[in-house]
Parts: sequence; structure tokens; C-alpha cells
Amino acid sequence: MSLVKIIRAEMDPTGNVGLLKCIYNIWKKPSKKAIIIYRWAKKMHDKNYKHIPIFLTNKLVVNYGSFISLNANIGRNLDFRHINGIVIGDGVTIANNVVIYQQVTLGGKNLGDFQKGNYPSIEDGVTIFAGAKIIGNITVGANSIVGANSVVINDVPANSVVAGIPAKVVKKLSY
Repeated sequence: MSLVKIIRAEMDPTGNVGLLKCIYNIWKKPSKKAIIIYRWAKKMHDKNYKHIPIFLTNKLVVNYGSFISLNANIGRNLDFRHINGIVIGDGVTIANNVVIYQQVTLGGKNLGDFQKGNYPSIEDGVTIFAGAKIIGNITVGANSIVGANSVVINDVPANSVVAGIPAKVVKKLSY
């Protein structure tokens, strides 16, 4: 997939906006620029290129202070409200329409968790507020909210708000 196709898929899934408008929106929003860099690196990594994906991943670390593993599976319409300090580990799965704020960590609990598959899975429509840590083989249910500075070590049911250390359900959402 070419860089132009990656940009169009991320910025204009309906095909209604011109390429120049998409590029302008990327230039205007650093978080979208970071997502485009990640998606480009991921495509190159999946095609077994070695040096370019590493260079692009390092660009994310240097420019934005964030690390997103090339082994993570990330769905469409991911939104980083503030890109600084976000860490997404090897086996993390993120579905569509997820919002992540600054200083969030998604990863394993122990060394070697990638081989065991002990990484979190984030379902559709989840919002993760600043400083939250989601670690281990857990699922954050669809349309849930993770409060700021929460440490999530257990599954989160769909349509709920969790907060605290360790995180507990503080409210059920009804849509």
C-alpha cells in the first residue's frame, strides 16, 4: 500500500476530500502525522523491509516521545488527543474509533509476554484518559472509559467507566 493510500484511508475513508486537504489536515494535527508514520512503518514491516520501519519508529520516539510497536494491531480512526508519552506494546490489539490521551501505557505485565500473548485488547469506541496504564491479558469492553491515572489489571465490561488503582467500575453507561 502506497503512502498516498495510507493517508487517504486514515484521513478520508469516504473519498470525499481531496488529497491536498488530507495533507493539510495531517500537517495541522501532529497526532494524525504520528498515526500516518506508524501505519507506513507497519506496512513496510509487514512487507519484510528491515531498516525503514525501524527508522520511522525511531522518528516517532524522537519527535513525539511515543512508542508504538510494529507488532501491535491497530484499527481505523485511532485518535491521539496529545501524542506525548504514549506506549503501545507488541501484542496490543486496538479496535476502531478509540481515543487515547497523553502518557498512556498499553502493554504486558511481565518480560516475555509477547510469546504468551499477555497483552491488552481494546474494543471499539473506548476512551483512555491521561496517564492510564492498561497491562496484562485483559479486555477493555466497547464504549468504555478509563479514567485518568487508572491502573487497569482486570477486564473492563462494555459500557462502563473505570477509575482508580487498581481500576474498579465506578459507573455503568447506558446509550
